[in-house]
Amino acid sequence: MKVKATINRITDKPESTVKAYASVSFDGAFAVHGIKVCENEKGRFVSMPSMPYKDRNGETKYSDTFHPISKGAREALNQSVLNAYDFELQQIQATEIEIDRSQEEAEEIEEYPEPELGM
Repeated sequence: MKVKATINRITDKPESTVKAYASVSFDGAFAVHGIKVCENEKGRFVSMPSMPYKDRNGETKYSDTFHPISKGAREALNQSVLNAYDFELQQIQATEIEIDRSQEEAEEIEEYPEPELGM
């Protein structure tokens, strides 16, 4: 089975446990949306999409609307999502580096203006 993950959005709230939202397709035939990349003091993990409900005591609980059944499927899904997340972070970092370099080049150009040609 081919598992392909796509990062839909990276959050910009450093204090939040949720770091990104992802979608996953299976063999190009099925898609699951609302998967979360989370991080806490124990490390990064993938959280399945879920729906809130109230238990008998009125407390809000969450029930997964999708989850892998086998250990192998869970590992493949987790690895695919985390790899996609790492790739997105690298792309953002590369873009930030490129922007920084462009700014340095612009400053260098300002320091050494082209001489005026008098004819």
